[in-house]
Amino acid sequence: MSKVPEWFLQELRQKVDIVDVVSDYVQLRRSGRSYSGLCPFHNERTPSFSVSQDRGMYHCFGCGAGGTVINFVMDIEGVSFQEAVIVLAERAGLTVPEGLGAGATQPNTKQQRHREAHDLAAQLYGYILMNMSAGVQALSYLEKRGISRKTIVDFRLGFAPNSQDVLVSALRRRGFQDEELVSCGLAVEMGNRIVDRFRGRIMIPICDKKGEVVAFGGRTMLPDGKPKYLNSPENDVFHKSRLLYNFHVARKFIRQQRTAILLEGYMDVISLTQAGISSGVASLGTSLTEEQAKLLKADADRVVIAYDGDAAGRKAAIRAIDILQGAGIEPVVLSIPDGLDPDEYVRTYGGEAFTRLLSRQTMSVVQFLLDDLRQTANLVSSVGRTDFVRSALQLLAQRATPVEQEYELRNLSQEFNLSVETLKEELRVFTKQNKRHREQSVERTAQAIAAQPLERAVSRASTELLKAVLFDEQAAAYVMEKGLTELAEPLQTALLAQLYAWRLANPTSDPSTFVDELEDEPLVQLASSLFFGDDIPEFSQDLLDDYVRTVERHHLEEDYRVLLRRWIEVEASGDTERAREIKLQVEQLQDQIATLKLPREQNAGGVKEAGM
Repeated sequence: MSKVPEWFLQELRQKVDIVDVVSDYVQLRRSGRSYSGLCPFHNERTPSFSVSQDRGMYHCFGCGAGGTVINFVMDIEGVSFQEAVIVLAERAGLTVPEGLGAGATQPNTKQQRHREAHDLAAQLYGYILMNMSAGVQALSYLEKRGISRKTIVDFRLGFAPNSQDVLVSALRRRGFQDEELVSCGLAVEMGNRIVDRFRGRIMIPICDKKGEVVAFGGRTMLPDGKPKYLNSPENDVFHKSRLLYNFHVARKFIRQQRTAILLEGYMDVISLTQAGISSGVASLGTSLTEEQAKLLKADADRVVIAYDGDAAGRKAAIRAIDILQGAGIEPVVLSIPDGLDPDEYVRTYGGEAFTRLLSRQTMSVVQFLLDDLRQTANLVSSVGRTDFVRSALQLLAQRATPVEQEYELRNLSQEFNLSVETLKEELRVFTKQNKRHREQSVERTAQAIAAQPLERAVSRASTELLKAVLFDEQAAAYVMEKGLTELAEPLQTALLAQLYAWRLANPTSDPSTFVDELEDEPLVQLASSLFFGDDIPEFSQDLLDDYVRTVERHHLEEDYRVLLRRWIEVEASGDTERAREIKLQVEQLQDQIATLKLPREQNAGGVKEAGM
């Protein structure tokens, strides 16, 4: 995060109304002292997204997204902290401090050096492809595949010659050290030498959400080159599970249509974009991940899965369906005829034909899964047909809407010469089984929750202690004096440590400044949730003691359970001396836990359990 002067952030918060900013993206309605609406970061029918005008915060109680108005612009627009500040400053008519505008010098961090090296590499690879004899074969290959020179420039395609250190030598001349080049994935160690990672490959730059090159995909041009595609290794800047190829360009088109096209390969994306279909993205050599689905969810309600039609592509599509539905996105699957992939179809029939395909050849999830069942079914034998029908009915019971069930039952009736009533009766059996399984699962969950009252109490106590440190300077000093360093959950503990450091450095600062200083998204979400819910109470020392002791008891009981298991194991092994030592420790823990259970008035520091 770039350092922005605190005085400017304070002025920005005063000038910018978070409700006005959020209202550009979300229809908000007043709900008590806050505003509510449908969350722009996940799919929902009942509003769980809340905005507090007084506190300048937003939080979604469904997906956890939250933060200040700066965090909102960062998340919704996919920009950096500094870029969000500039956007909001322009909105408020404020002049940004010198050094924060366009072209400002960035700090020379490891991450920035990584980006600079990759941008220079993309420039070099592009120059070799378009201007040097070493790139002639690769350029001819791309043109034969129908890729125009304009598209090559737009996607910054390039070529890495089959030479050991073309890039390494060039970047050394620009001041980069060998360790930097290896660390960022552009070079590898080979014996006692440092050589280019990519050699003899067409280079495809991979950009982050801001459009900065952070990695490469390389397609070999060597007859015996393996693997066919080679991606950059993951590092501090490049996490392939969190990025989508071409997302930085496709995002505005996806948002306009609220629909994305999910493709398998780089060339699929490039061909479709050249043909005028600009909402295509691709996962980076892996199956779709939850992080990538979350990325899409901010801008899309619907995703068209346009994978290859082979067995591997269908398997990947099924995985993508589950992940997209889990993120609250409606998936549909494109059926491409003649066994072609999207790139081949566009090259053969053109972009307009592919657009017609999108409107006519998409299948619902149920239709696709039924078709996938059919691919492996033995429809020749009577046993195989019966198995297929039963599997299809099971699928309909689990995933189909009543309308889909009615439609598919009629299709099955006609195809297999079975009455609709017979099929409905069998469907009812599967539906009851599924309902019973769901009820049993809910019951098990309810029993588990009911059996753990202390866990609920310690969770509440931990939350209230975080609020105390965040909102009350005196309460923060008291909690720090108590020496509390660990809360119920690791994320709460991490936030507590950050709060302590912030309080010591900024004892009188506004709480919203703390949220703006956080860089880890889960911490931002947890911190933003503290601003919502009940009004902030007055934290008396007795109340804080209650919370602290509840947390302490929780950790003591965890230690007790671990030590008890250890005692049983050691005793069973026959080590009586060690067993006696552990038994004494167990008894000491029992005494401490018993003391913490006493009412406040029965011991000097005693308290009842908070939240019980």
